[in-house]
Amino acid sequence: MHNNLVSYKNVEISPNVSPIIKYMEPVEENREKLYELSLNWDNLSLLSQLGNAGMNMDEIKSNFTKLSSELINYLANELLKKHITEMNSKAQTAVDIVIRNLFERTADIGFLATDEDIRSLLRTHPNRYSSSFAEDVASIKNRFVEYIGKYSVYYDIVLMNTNGDIIATLDDTLGVTKSNDPIIAQTLSTSEEYVETYKHHDFLPNEDKSLVYSYRVTQSNTHDSQALGVLCLCFKFDDEMKGIFENLVNTQTKECIMLLSEDGEVIASSDAYHVPVGATLDIVKDESYKIISFGGRDYLATSTQTNGYQGFEGLGWYGHIMLPLEHAFNAMGEDHFQMSRELLLAILQNGNQFSDELKEIPLRANSIQHNLNRAIWNGNIKQSSAQNNHNKQFSRALLQEIRKTGEHTKNIIGSAIARLTKTMVLSNSAFLADLIVDIMDRNLYERANDCRWWALTSDFRTIMDKEHITPQDQNKMNEILAYINDLYTVYTNLFIYDTNGVIISVSNPRETHLIGQKLSYEWVNKTLEIQDSSKYYVSQFEATPLYANRPTYIYNASIRSLEDESRVVGGIGIVFDSAVQFETMIVESLPKQEDGTVKDGLFAVLATSNQMIIASNDHEHMTGDFLKIDRKFFELNVGDSCSQIIQYKGKYYALGVTCSKGYREFKSSKDDYVNNVYSFFFSYISDVNETIVKEEHAFSLEKDISIDSNEASVDIASFMIGSQQIGVHSDKVIEAVSANELQETLSIDNNHHYRGNIVYQDHVVSIIDIQNFINESCDDPYNEIVILKFDEKNYIGILVHSLGDIPEIEIGRIRPLQEYIIGAGTLVDSVVFPAKSSQNKEVLSLLSIEKIYAQLVRPNKSHMIPRALSA
Repeated sequence: MHNNLVSYKNVEISPNVSPIIKYMEPVEENREKLYELSLNWDNLSLLSQLGNAGMNMDEIKSNFTKLSSELINYLANELLKKHITEMNSKAQTAVDIVIRNLFERTADIGFLATDEDIRSLLRTHPNRYSSSFAEDVASIKNRFVEYIGKYSVYYDIVLMNTNGDIIATLDDTLGVTKSNDPIIAQTLSTSEEYVETYKHHDFLPNEDKSLVYSYRVTQSNTHDSQALGVLCLCFKFDDEMKGIFENLVNTQTKECIMLLSEDGEVIASSDAYHVPVGATLDIVKDESYKIISFGGRDYLATSTQTNGYQGFEGLGWYGHIMLPLEHAFNAMGEDHFQMSRELLLAILQNGNQFSDELKEIPLRANSIQHNLNRAIWNGNIKQSSAQNNHNKQFSRALLQEIRKTGEHTKNIIGSAIARLTKTMVLSNSAFLADLIVDIMDRNLYERANDCRWWALTSDFRTIMDKEHITPQDQNKMNEILAYINDLYTVYTNLFIYDTNGVIISVSNPRETHLIGQKLSYEWVNKTLEIQDSSKYYVSQFEATPLYANRPTYIYNASIRSLEDESRVVGGIGIVFDSAVQFETMIVESLPKQEDGTVKDGLFAVLATSNQMIIASNDHEHMTGDFLKIDRKFFELNVGDSCSQIIQYKGKYYALGVTCSKGYREFKSSKDDYVNNVYSFFFSYISDVNETIVKEEHAFSLEKDISIDSNEASVDIASFMIGSQQIGVHSDKVIEAVSANELQETLSIDNNHHYRGNIVYQDHVVSIIDIQNFINESCDDPYNEIVILKFDEKNYIGILVHSLGDIPEIEIGRIRPLQEYIIGAGTLVDSVVFPAKSSQNKEVLSLLSIEKIYAQLVRPNKSHMIPRALSA
């Protein structure tokens, strides 16, 4: 991973993790376990020499020590990488979410500045001293109250004439009647569609800094129309950032998330007592992260620029996050689902997101353990011929302890890698699912606001109140709707209908054929029953001719008479462009490659509670289809999330799921609208049929066959061929060697038992496969070769899958098979019966060396007898 390593508590690690590894509790926990085992290895190595165990421990210990060091280095680096990725995601989300919100504000000011009631007030009252001023201002204030009641992201609206005289404001307690703020001249002279300022404004004296959107109010919508005044929308910046931070902050890590100005000044902080607003920080621009000091503490820190939204990038702010090092890695709780270590390691081997070096660690651990098991098995073979029975028993006990220590070391390595695999594949899954559905809720909140506000348009109310609507009236409404639709491009059409559900007016010139059509939907009747301007009604997500027979949401509000507000005179419907908007929300939220496209293997699905798909960026999950996935995910409570590794359509995915929770009052306890939407984030891992969980061919005779130890006992060397437990008298065994040493023959029939040769102690030894002669069938690769001897000069190798124990068995429990019954069709000549006290009644089959010689060697003796190699 890194060429230049540094020493840390008996392991070698990368310099970049050296300052922070001591804070990584999961890594430190594994390091300490492995260090304790290294001390065990030292003791066992010494005991093996004193007990003459017949094996060299130095290489095994060295291999495990080296692998343990590499493991700790990988764990530390991957844990750091995971946290930096999450930090970047949070910083990016903090700045991008607010930029998306502010993009909507640019449309709001553009439309509200053209409000006819506001224009009329400024025409009638160019200053504060004209007659009936107080009465008319009271009326416009009520209109402002209605507006803020719908668009609750604002706390004040300020209307000024061109001289800066305050004509109307919601907060009269401020005592400000005139403004000299520079934004007045800037707003009156700008060629842009709005002016955005974040600073101190003199007409908001109680605010140190405030975010204001302003635009000039003109006589008409023509380009060179005379300016009448300046309208300012005052955004609840602190309130909005508080909500964003609450969704992002993990209290376990004591992190602080901020917005920074382009100069590095903190303009919003998730914890003002931790990092105060007004502090100046270094923006992390050219690195993925930095370790910085602030207020006497060291932090992990990262910064991100906004991605912008539809070309809008605001005032150049940065998302910024800082985690105190001593708490940065606290959030390592286990997931609420269990998955076997073997499956996780199989996923590791087949997942494209994992490095080859990482994949090799558990494979190398297995290889070391295989070599260790073989060395122990061979040590036990040597001990079988030991003259000193006491020393023999001690050595065997020692060898058994060595094997257990090796298994324990391998298990720690495997468990650590499995947990890392789980962490890596699930990283950000639930976060991204939550992000997508949060963006959706925020977007649809605006739709609920829009329909209610536009229903209050005085021209609509006046025209719809008429007994007879003229073509001129209809054209006027068409023009207003078209102007709105040009500002709010998330709709394909806006339309107005009368109390009979007949469409009177549309915004889209291509949809004029709808005028005169009667709507017979439930949502029309429900809308016409609404008498409260704070209420709205939304259609089901269903196909409709109003959206080219595609499914979408249509937001509605009733239009009430200006003369009698208790009387409903019609309704307004706005057709959300769901196909485009939902997919855009998904695609813009997913992690990207360097070329800006979504990373391979990632897709997301939005679905209703009845599992109907609302949107997806994956062609196999079409809108209107149903998401056929475990129903349990649709039982999440509002705002809840989960993440799991699942099988879906023959593939393993990391899945994150979140149930929508609404935004502000939208879909909250203050709102009548209930519509849970579930966000599913899928990250492809591997195909199920390619992710093979390999089970070790291993068993313990100590558990299955009782062991005797007396003068009437013999040692039996055991091993596995496929699923069968096979044994042979240990005095017939020379040694076990790795099957990797086999040189397979190319000239023999594949069904033939002869498989090739190995070089052993300056001799060429022929190797055979005896599966067909013990009624076994297994396609798994062989791991070991057991070398047997016929006499002092002649021996042969047998392919086996794994090595077992070498227990002492009482001779009386070895029963020969009746030769006249079984004939010559098997290589087994006897079995080991279980002891009377044993719960297991299985028997161990013993091979006959004589039968192997007679049936497999002698007919081909010319190539079975070992030959001395030429000098």
